[in-house]
Amino acid sequence: MDPILLSVIGIAVFLVLLFLGLHIGLSMAVVGFLGFALVRGFPAAFSLLKTTPFTTCASFSLSVIPLFVLMGQFAYYSGISGDLYNACYKWFGRVRGGLGVSTLVSCALFGAICGSATATTATMGTVALPEMRKYKYKSALSTGVISVGGTLGIMIPPSVVFIVYGTLADTSIGALFASGIIPGIIITVLFIIAVAVVTKIDPEAGPMGEKFTLKEKVVSLKGCLPFVILFILVLGGIFAGFFTASEGGAIGAFVSFIFLILRRKANLKTLFMALEDTVCTTAMIFTIMIGAYLFGYFLNISNIPAVLADWAVTSGASPYLVLALILVIFAILGCFIDALPLVVILVPIFLPIMETLGIDRVWFGVLIVMVAMIGLITPPVGMCCYVMAGVAKDVPLTTIFKGIVPFLIALGVGLVIMIAVPNLSTLLPSIFYDYVPAHM
Repeated sequence: MDPILLSVIGIAVFLVLLFLGLHIGLSMAVVGFLGFALVRGFPAAFSLLKTTPFTTCASFSLSVIPLFVLMGQFAYYSGISGDLYNACYKWFGRVRGGLGVSTLVSCALFGAICGSATATTATMGTVALPEMRKYKYKSALSTGVISVGGTLGIMIPPSVVFIVYGTLADTSIGALFASGIIPGIIITVLFIIAVAVVTKIDPEAGPMGEKFTLKEKVVSLKGCLPFVILFILVLGGIFAGFFTASEGGAIGAFVSFIFLILRRKANLKTLFMALEDTVCTTAMIFTIMIGAYLFGYFLNISNIPAVLADWAVTSGASPYLVLALILVIFAILGCFIDALPLVVILVPIFLPIMETLGIDRVWFGVLIVMVAMIGLITPPVGMCCYVMAGVAKDVPLTTIFKGIVPFLIALGVGLVIMIAVPNLSTLLPSIFYDYVPAHM
């Protein structure tokens, strides 16, 4: 059978297995193994199956994943998120829609030490939703704000998605972390503008909160101290070149554990839950990575990435048109597949095309993370919206999806800005890492 046709059939079988409910990592592993066997023979496929799991898990570059996940878990169980929200609430809660603004800022800050969209959504949902209900916020706005705020966790460093993308794209993880800062700030500002517009149109959607004195506001800032220490120590150290991303993750996990002790939240039960969550999350990510590598080997020997890259060059189409087409594919599949596996599946296919067209890989990474953010809040499988529905059990899922519409528009505007001005993504990597972006 023609390898190209076989690869197309393999992709179709993978999607069928996925929609039948088989774990995404196992789906990729099964299709990759069988496809490789049909092209190269079963002995070669079994040899690949024997070596790939070990070489994937033994990769030093992937050691950063459990370290940053552990840092986020210790930060979560130490209660840092509650103090962050309290400080933001006292500074922004008085204005109309201020609790929504407080939630977005808190999500952005917590995402900087968590790196997970769903974890940020669940955490801030338990912290922020009761307060917004207390001040009569409409359910659509309150749940929508928390859902989209959670997506900031995969853009603002340290992001697990950027770590995986950097591994797949053979790109500096530190440079990718730096690339997400300016886009993360811009998206947060656009979300805040969306809150202002919604509350301007419907003042009852986000009433004003109570007033606090300047002294109370200043005192509340001490709750942000752990975050500031973690951010400066971990990301500042990585960007300054004092240590690698893996070493930064180890230092961050250790400091987060110290905060857990100092805040008197450390006990055997908490420690066990943090370690258990870290192991489960890491195992999930590594299972997906193993399956992705097997799937990628199959696609590579079928030569489909090279064929697509050759088509992109010989077709004479504008690089921006090809980029737009690829982002549309990411967006459509993102409605059904979570951000991490989406990146793992599609990057090995489309990155060679981007490089052939001269599109910078760091800039491309930022764009696909933004598209993945859209997928996290888009039906039918908007993961952050489903997590929010699990927190707010009395709010219909349709109400939550209705609430994210203004923020989807804001994300679309942000995506257009990032496409139009690539330097917003590559500026900080150029400063901190002497990164030289590719030019189309």
